[in-house]
Amino acid sequence: MNVLDTRDLIEKREELKEKIFNNFLAYFPQYEDMTDSYDDILMDEEEIQDWKEGWSEEINHIKEIDSIEDEIGSDFDYGITLIDENDMEEYVKDLLEDLGYIPKDFPSWIEIDWSSTTDNVKQDYSEVTYQGTEYFYRNY
Repeated sequence: MNVLDTRDLIEKREELKEKIFNNFLAYFPQYEDMTDSYDDILMDEEEIQDWKEGWSEEINHIKEIDSIEDEIGSDFDYGITLIDENDMEEYVKDLLEDLGYIPKDFPSWIEIDWSSTTDNVKQDYSEVTYQGTEYFYRNY
C-alpha cells in the first residue's frame, strides 16, 4: 500500500535543501558570508541562473512539498498520513478492522460493498496531489 507520512516529506525537503545549499557554496564561495542556508540563496541573481537550471528538478520538488504543506496546514509538521487514491479501499478495510468495526475473523463468504464504504469514508478526507498522484488525507 502506498502511503506517505508528511514527516517523511519534511525530511526529504531538508535533505534536498542541504544538498543544493552545499553545491551552491561550492560553486559560489563568494556568497558564503551572506548565505547561511538554502532559504538564503538569492535565486534571482543573474549569475546563478545557469547553475539553478541544473537543480530545477530538486527546486521544484521542494516547492511541491511547500505547496502541500500550505494546503494541509499546521498539522503537516505532526505527521499526516497521505493515502494513494488507488489504495484507499485497502486502507479503509484495514482501518475498519483495526477499529474493530470488522472482526479479524470475518467470514469470507459475507460480501461487503467496499467501493461504497470507501466512498462514504472519503467524505471525511481531503485530496492533495504529490508528484502526479492523488492522495487522501485527514486533518484532525
